[in-house]
Amino acid sequence: MPAERRAPFALEPLAIRSVCTQSVLEPLMPEGDTLFRIAAALGPALEGARVIALELPRSDRRCDALVGRRIERVEARGKNLLIFFDDGTVLHTHLRMSGAWHLYREGERWKRSEATASAILAVPGYVAVCFRAPIVRLLRASALRGDRLLGGLGPDLLGDGFDAAEALRRLRALDEVPLGVAIMDQRVVAGIGNVYKSELLFRRRLDPFAPVRAYSDEELSAMLDLGRRLLQANVEPRDPSGAYRGPTAHYLHTRTTRAGFDRG
Repeated sequence: MPAERRAPFALEPLAIRSVCTQSVLEPLMPEGDTLFRIAAALGPALEGARVIALELPRSDRRCDALVGRRIERVEARGKNLLIFFDDGTVLHTHLRMSGAWHLYREGERWKRSEATASAILAVPGYVAVCFRAPIVRLLRASALRGDRLLGGLGPDLLGDGFDAAEALRRLRALDEVPLGVAIMDQRVVAGIGNVYKSELLFRRRLDPFAPVRAYSDEELSAMLDLGRRLLQANVEPRDPSGAYRGPTAHYLHTRTTRAGFDRG
């Protein structure tokens, strides 16, 4: 739906916007807390709703079978967003550096061109649009565990059941890899990108270029614990405006606004 195309109603868009000092940190890969906040904001509009329409403009796959299906939940897994339908289908998106999710009221004018839409999901009252996402696909929930992109993800730092021992085991499996590289490997832990990696290692006074084997289990466990706490701290707004500070005091990484789900 381009600027000229409208759905049935018109209200201000709801959005999560991830912003950075552009000359320094733009473009930026979304971190785990960004996806968590997107899922948390999409959820109330989508969960429990019946699908009116689903289009994947860049895919040959038809989505007619999902019309009328109920959306069970919206979930972030590391840097991935998963939308589960009641027939066992899952819509998987990964924003990488270019993608953005926008949530509009029915009839609201879109902020971006329809030509850049990767997924359009309409439910009663809302239209959720994913723009310029390099990964948009449908798969079966039963196939997630063995999926080449999702099956190998490490413990999610924002997950309720985060397994610290398993995360440490996976990190130790990369003993010869520089710590700064290993901690961003989503097969070790899901959710850490370059910004959190830099802040995390700085706070723990760990050399990103030293191999993992240079550090004790206690040091690595403390690093993982801090990473989890940093991400958790950044999924809730910090002031009445909805803005909140990222892991450093110098950059605003993510904010909730009334202007759409936007990264960058």
